[in-house]
Amino acid sequence: MIYKIKELLGAGSVGFRMDKVYFVIQDKKTLVNLIIPIFDKYPMLTNKVYDYLRFKNLLLSGIIYFHEIPTTCMVYSRPKIPLNSIALILEKPYFYSWLIGFIEAEGSFNVYKQENDSSLIASFSISQTNEYNIIAAISQVFNFTRRIYTNKGENHKLKITSVRHVENTIKVMQKAPIKLLGYKRLQYLLWLKELRKIPRYAKKINIPTVY
Repeated sequence: MIYKIKELLGAGSVGFRMDKVYFVIQDKKTLVNLIIPIFDKYPMLTNKVYDYLRFKNLLLSGIIYFHEIPTTCMVYSRPKIPLNSIALILEKPYFYSWLIGFIEAEGSFNVYKQENDSSLIASFSISQTNEYNIIAAISQVFNFTRRIYTNKGENHKLKITSVRHVENTIKVMQKAPIKLLGYKRLQYLLWLKELRKIPRYAKKINIPTVY
């Protein structure tokens, strides 16, 4: 995935640290001429957009040395008030493409045994901290009626297991304009394979054999 991004952008470098791989662009001209236009055309939907706006402002201000950064910008804490309402998120023409990327990073397809018996349950879950609007928008797209769970740390989580919700998940995943490309693609394919073995789902859902 990282090398694919590097290939598409035609810039940057790839590195490895422990069990992680990272991609970085540090050249200012490349950041201004290549990266800024991308994020201006396709604004981020989470509150990370605050980080981007701060980054863009400092990048375009002509600052060269660290000591030139204004003291007001040195201490930064990402605001928790969302810039995007649920309706505005869903109106974005690139939302479904963004959604697949978000699922690639934050979604999870699982099959597990219930505690009280040996029957198998399939689940799809996704969560994000301080981003209720994002999770609520996703819930609407999938037509979930399941309540969003919020813990004390303001992590908003959505988890579904019912036959109807699993079916809704499959429909959205299959119709999305782009497909999962990384490890999450394998996880989704194995999830579909397991669904075919569980009567609870296999008898009521038309489970696709191709993704």
